[in-house]
Amino acid sequence: MIDLHNDVFIKMDKQKFAEYIKDAEQNGVEAIFVSVWTTEMEKPMEQVRRCRQVIDEMDTRVKLLLHIEDAGFVNEGNIDELLSYHPYSVGLTWNYDNPLAGGAKQEGSLTPLGKVVIERLVRAGVCIDVAHLNRKSFWQVVEGSRGIICTHACFDEVCPHGRNLDREQVRALVDMGGLIGLTLVGEFLGGRTRDDVYAHIKYFIDNFGESGLAIGTDFMGTMDLPSGLEGYSDFKGFWEYLEKKGLSKGVIDKIAFGNAKVFLNTYNKL
Repeated sequence: MIDLHNDVFIKMDKQKFAEYIKDAEQNGVEAIFVSVWTTEMEKPMEQVRRCRQVIDEMDTRVKLLLHIEDAGFVNEGNIDELLSYHPYSVGLTWNYDNPLAGGAKQEGSLTPLGKVVIERLVRAGVCIDVAHLNRKSFWQVVEGSRGIICTHACFDEVCPHGRNLDREQVRALVDMGGLIGLTLVGEFLGGRTRDDVYAHIKYFIDNFGESGLAIGTDFMGTMDLPSGLEGYSDFKGFWEYLEKKGLSKGVIDKIAFGNAKVFLNTYNKL
């Protein structure tokens, strides 16, 4: 599988991180977006640099893609340094407004600095993550854009929540060839069972088809996980569960890794 969001880097030292990635590899994980959540960091750029170094030193077949969660520390004076660490994707905010854009729990807009940062990121081939943006900033970011990813969210029509995507947002991302990582946060799913996860998958397939949906676990970023989906070793059973629910192996493979591979190959990162 390919996981669009995992916070493991900020939770473990280098040795434990390596052991975690080895376990992921043994459980068939092909790629992980390794998130650096910067909101509460005193020196976020130093942590980004450290994550880049740790990733580069890993001896693993798992493709580790650097992701920045909350780029509120980025400005015109340090964006060149950020780009030197080769992030694959960058989320402008976490849940709150910052100097770049409006977060999911507040009402801010994309700022002039945010527009500059997006322009620089896109020019450098970095994908923009819209997961934590509020609706207003979401539409300001995606208008006329490409290479947009939502690394970890669920669907508002299944479970109404400020962090979930509404129908128009999902349609926009699918139509532009974007990628959505269905997350495993119980609060966003509306429950903590495999059936709750399936409800979001079924909603997407019934309304938008088979392309554009992937998995963004948010492992290590939440304890609010569905029973029986608490680590990569649980996914073998989950794929079998989906097959019993009537999904074909082809559709399951697209959700597990196929749709993500299409997106990653489009943007030359896999």
